[in-house]
Amino acid sequence: MDLFLIKHKLQSDFPLVREATLAHPQRAAVMVMLYPMHNKTHVLMTKRATHLKYHAGEISFPGGVFEDDEDDDLLATALRETEEEIDIEIDPGDVLGRLPIVNTRLGFEITPFVAVLPSAPVYKPAESEVGEVLEMPFTTLLSTQQRDVGSKPSEEGVMYWFRHHRIWGASAKILNQIGHLATY
Repeated sequence: MDLFLIKHKLQSDFPLVREATLAHPQRAAVMVMLYPMHNKTHVLMTKRATHLKYHAGEISFPGGVFEDDEDDDLLATALRETEEEIDIEIDPGDVLGRLPIVNTRLGFEITPFVAVLPSAPVYKPAESEVGEVLEMPFTTLLSTQQRDVGSKPSEEGVMYWFRHHRIWGASAKILNQIGHLATY
């Protein structure tokens, strides 16, 4: 997976636009981190802690709900949540694009931001939120794509596998969007 091509496509097709965000309990943002490691493009995701009330044990991108009293916009939400969950402080200059909103079956609107980092990030997961950090070779991950048989026939639901971890729902939709960036 060519990071140069992804950078170019993000900047031309999905440029980073910061705009005012109206508070809403179901408006959220996530941070997708792509970076080179061992001569391959990797993506970092987390397995949510199993004791959490919502989405326990699911594979996701760092992120969360917009907080009106803390965040100026959704990018601030994604940056804050990434730091809170895995102690990675991303330079806003490394955030190159904002992908289309992904709507979940529970009514959440998730705005994915994509950062292309110069090297693998050093992280420290917050045990209260994160059970495991997954650094996955992106091309290998994309090659596991399958139709998600749990989705409605009218939807184009996909899922991915990394080792024994199933990635589905909004996270899979976001991976699918990024996968399209790497094609001509």
